[in-house]
Amino acid sequence: MTEFHPITAQDFAWAAPIMRSSGYMCCGYAFVTQFMWSRSYNTHIARYGDWVLIRSDVGDAFHYLWPVGRGDEREAIEELVRDAGSQGKPMALYSVSLEAKHQLEEWYPGRFDIRADRADYDYIYEQNDLAELPGKRFQKKRNHVSRFVRENPDWQFHPLSEGDLPAIRAFNDAWSQLYENKDNPGIQAEHEAIELLFQNFSRLDLRGGYVTAGGRIVAFSFGSPINDRVFDTHVEKALYDVEGAYNIINREMARNVCAGFPLINREDDVGDEGLRAAKLSYHPAIIEPKYLAALKP
Repeated sequence: MTEFHPITAQDFAWAAPIMRSSGYMCCGYAFVTQFMWSRSYNTHIARYGDWVLIRSDVGDAFHYLWPVGRGDEREAIEELVRDAGSQGKPMALYSVSLEAKHQLEEWYPGRFDIRADRADYDYIYEQNDLAELPGKRFQKKRNHVSRFVRENPDWQFHPLSEGDLPAIRAFNDAWSQLYENKDNPGIQAEHEAIELLFQNFSRLDLRGGYVTAGGRIVAFSFGSPINDRVFDTHVEKALYDVEGAYNIINREMARNVCAGFPLINREDDVGDEGLRAAKLSYHPAIIEPKYLAALKP
């Protein structure tokens, strides 16, 4: 049987190139996404020939990322079924694309219960739209940026480097303890996930930046490539009381960090109506469905 082990930053060296070769657009195919949330989902990884296999231990079941690699895709799926069966666990495949869903139904008619969750869909944007905010539909966004620039004439965008981490970590610590955030379990879990990435910054292809104004950090963001065409924004934080801070970090990331990527994935909305409205307000080019396929007993 394939030997899974807890995912580590060292796995980036072999797994990330395979994952980036897939052409998939959803955030689960960014190695950094998997590693970032590994403590929350007890994420394990294995190499099966030229395939990357990723497993999360979710409740009473194993959830496997739809396999990514080269060769016989169906054989890779069979290996996942065998792995779950060997440990007496129900299994499901996640981040299943529409194309993969059709393939699964052809290979295993009636064997999987396949469902989509709107809260899990990824929002994918044209890089130029986020960088330039063109036309009438982005007028309000441009107004927020203009106000920020007007009220903060000394503002600057800085590319993120390892030397900046102490200041960024201090900002993130303070942000996580704001009264809106300190009792939010999701935000606290994300804080731990960000710390894990920063502890392994030199091993991961993290790309980002931060904005200063009035001698202090007011926003930061970072992400990593999913593939050569799609960049995944993992984190974006800004001070709530600085008008336009979120808008300026969004624009500057698109302009300075994502310039070589036609598309930017800003991940899902977790079913939060406010977050959904915010993501829709930037007019995504694609809302990418993701299916969960559970193997029937």
